[in-house]
Amino acid sequence: MPHTIPLGSVVDVVSNLLQLAGYPVSLVVIARWVPVVRERRWRWFAAHQAGMAAIVVGWLLRGKAAPVALNGSWLVVASFWYGLGGRRTRVA
Repeated sequence: MPHTIPLGSVVDVVSNLLQLAGYPVSLVVIARWVPVVRERRWRWFAAHQAGMAAIVVGWLLRGKAAPVALNGSWLVVASFWYGLGGRRTRVA
């Protein structure tokens, strides 16, 4: 009889890998958030969004509503912040 891997352990591994990749990427960008927004560093922003999406999916796979809501909210807020940010010229 072949050995089978329980689906729950596969989901845990995938969840862990998503969070293992997502948290460091997003935190590095968050540490430099203001320059990322002001200077319109879209590659950095895209990396942040990908990292945050991985985190949200990781928590979603575990069925944890609170971390999904918290990290998902930041994902939305960050999108608006970046969309409204950027360099502005002064009106004299």
